[in-house]
Amino acid sequence: MGKFKPPRGKRGRKGVPQGALPCVVIIIGGMVLLGVVLFLMLKYSGQQ
Repeated sequence: MGKFKPPRGKRGRKGVPQGALPCVVIIIGGMVLLGVVLFLMLKYSGQQ
């Protein structure tokens, strides 16, 4: 009787998941926007 070997899927490269790049772009954009807002708040807060 022959030995049963379970089928193996194709071994593809494990890369970045499909939705990871837009998420990183949104996070970095939010950090930059927050930094600009805080910079402008500090720049104009001491003036009357």
